[in-house]
Amino acid sequence: MEAVSEPREGYVSIGLLARGGMGEVRLGLRQAGAFRRLVAIKRLRTEHRSDESFRRMFVDEGRLAGLVRHPNVVSVLDVGEDEEGPFLVMDFVEGVTAHQVLKRLSAEGERLPLQVAARVAHQVALGLTAVHELCTTEGEALGLIHRDVSPQNVLLGFDGVARVADFGIAKTQGSDATTTGVLKGKIGYMSPEQLRFERPTQQSDLFSFGVLLFELLAGRRLYHGPDLRESAQQILSAPAPDLGGDREDAPPQLVELVFELLAKDPSHRPASAREVVARLGDVLEELVGLEGRLELGEYLATHFEDEAVTLRERSASLVRAWEESRTEAPPPAQPPTTRRWVAAGILAGAALASVGVYFAWPTHSAPALAASDAPPATSTAIESAASEADHRDAATGQPDPPPTDTSGEHASATDPRADVAPTAEAEESQPAPTTRRTRARARRRARPAEEAASPRERFRAIDLIRGER
Repeated sequence: MEAVSEPREGYVSIGLLARGGMGEVRLGLRQAGAFRRLVAIKRLRTEHRSDESFRRMFVDEGRLAGLVRHPNVVSVLDVGEDEEGPFLVMDFVEGVTAHQVLKRLSAEGERLPLQVAARVAHQVALGLTAVHELCTTEGEALGLIHRDVSPQNVLLGFDGVARVADFGIAKTQGSDATTTGVLKGKIGYMSPEQLRFERPTQQSDLFSFGVLLFELLAGRRLYHGPDLRESAQQILSAPAPDLGGDREDAPPQLVELVFELLAKDPSHRPASAREVVARLGDVLEELVGLEGRLELGEYLATHFEDEAVTLRERSASLVRAWEESRTEAPPPAQPPTTRRWVAAGILAGAALASVGVYFAWPTHSAPALAASDAPPATSTAIESAASEADHRDAATGQPDPPPTDTSGEHASATDPRADVAPTAEAEESQPAPTTRRTRARARRRARPAEEAASPRERFRAIDLIRGER
């Protein structure tokens, strides 16, 4: 198992999922008490962590993607930096990329059903609309441009949702688009204006979306020459393709939309991603009326079941391996001065000793445990007993005061010091138990602790065990 890296308390990295040119994505786990959630943790690759330009791009990605909240965009849940550099915590999506789907279908000589391809494109257009219309927290439009719309950056979840991912080279409209002489993105999906090193606009994203839409429908690469120069030349000079030649079942309005999206002149493309959403919605409505509704999730469950099972087994095995590593490791020592025993626990200590339940009152706020350090829950652990809500007086509703400690030590009903016999010097310093009062005290000590506690105290201890008050 790979070394565990904890980017922040509460998150733990448990296994590599994917590695790209700039970064890597690892499966992570968010744990807080009984709460668990799988996440994806993205970091820069080791060789890029000291490069200031890569770090700046990575931080910009988190800043911009973290503002987008839409079901068709992969959400960034948290950002931060530790000794290994900056990191992003994102939604973990169980699914496959559009690139993987198209590659598999092409190898098998098949294509996506027309309605499924249109449905994927419609959801991607919805996500792209959210990106383009993103505003700051003050309501100011950012004019965000994704700049890398491609099949590799479209995740098709087994839940039937398509999501736009990867804002690694996203820019706000009007900012410096790129360094002179440097192209950022995938050549086969760049707009003509990007290849001419002109300032890109949101219409540039629409051209890239048009390439994606054509490939989803036709089942083949559009601009794919023997080398990058050839691919770029096709984008710059080849006429926009006729989708009808590759997809005879495509309705005319869909063929026209693809033709407009792939126009060389940005002004000839649709005015906005929102317009594309509306036009694809009309196409979908027509297709559903002709052939019934075909959902993306149902299609993936039928044709990519093996990939779904493999992914779930891999993530489950990573979690199991991490849990086993925690079980084998010795639990961290608990500082003796961080907890104080509550009065109810002391009074009922002897009666509850057989089940090993203890009640602790925290003397101060301790730092939150990291997920890898948190002790595993057991059937005898009563976590709620340590919270303030479980230490309220039944009559007043106010928190019970912690027991007074005049010795500066923290002792419990099970403290071994309580069972140590007094030394000879201590016995000589104590008066002999000859009085009636001393004999009565001795009889009370001999009574079971359960009888010595008052009825209210006994019922309170039982309620705490049950999680009641």
